[in-house]
Amino acid sequence: MPPHAAPAPRPAATHADTVQALHHLFAKHRTGGWIWTTIGGLFAVRIATVAAASSSSGSLSSNTGGTIVGIGLFGGVPAGIGIGKLARFSKANEEQTVVLYDKAGILPPYVRTRLRKKYFLK
Repeated sequence: MPPHAAPAPRPAATHADTVQALHHLFAKHRTGGWIWTTIGGLFAVRIATVAAASSSSGSLSSNTGGTIVGIGLFGGVPAGIGIGKLARFSKANEEQTVVLYDKAGILPPYVRTRLRKKYFLK
């Protein structure tokens, strides 16, 4: 069998590569935040409209508790995840992170753990 050559070592990321990767990371997570928030909102509205349509009287039905739990679970949880992403990966936090990296070469732990090879230029 022919010997296999070891893969060539990857060049270290430059400062500019890391800043570009930070912009890509924050943009992707903001997009994900909008998707989660939209899905949660749509589920909440859909559950509320189905419950309102199925209610024949103006008083609280026996399934009101289930409707509230459904809205909270299927609408509120995804919306909460999305809002959390939007807050954590906001434009302001992105700018602060880039400035911190420019000045001190430090990345916050929540950014450092999420910064993967896929965010760097190929």
